[in-house]
Amino acid sequence: MRSMTPSHRRGFTLIELMIAVVVAGILAAVAYPSLMSFIQRGRRADAIAALTTVVQAQERFRSNSNSYATSLGDEGLKLDGTLAKMSKYYDFTLTSAAFATGYQITARPKSSSAQAKDVKNCASLSVKLDGGKFEYLATNASNADSSSTCWPR
Repeated sequence: MRSMTPSHRRGFTLIELMIAVVVAGILAAVAYPSLMSFIQRGRRADAIAALTTVVQAQERFRSNSNSYATSLGDEGLKLDGTLAKMSKYYDFTLTSAAFATGYQITARPKSSSAQAKDVKNCASLSVKLDGGKFEYLATNASNADSSSTCWPR
C-alpha cells in the first residue's frame, strides 16, 4: 500500500507573484526619474560638445577669412553635421551683429522634445567670445544664471 502523503507542487503562488510585481513597481518608480535625469544630462553634454565644435569651426573660419562667420549656414564654417545630430533636442543660434570682434552661439532645448524638461536647470547654454575673452553662460527657466550647474568644470 501506498502511504497517503500530500503531493508537493513546485512553482509560485499568486500572492508571491503579486509581491514580486509590487516590489518591481516600487523599484521602477524610484529609478525612473533618476534615469531621466541622467539622460537629460547626457544630451546636455552633447549640446556642449556641439557648441565647442562651433567655436572650433569659427576659429578655423577666422583664420581663413579674417572675420567670424555671421550665420551657421556660412559656406566656410564646415560643421560636418554636428548640429544636425543635436537639432532633434536643441535649437542653435549664432549672434554676431552685437559684437565688434566676436560672436555668441546659444543652444536652447526644443519645447517639443524630451529635453524641454531640462529648462528648469538649463534653459539656454551659450559660449560668448567678445574681444578675445570667452565666457560660458547658462540660464535656467527663471532667466537666472545657472552656469555652475550647466557647465561642468
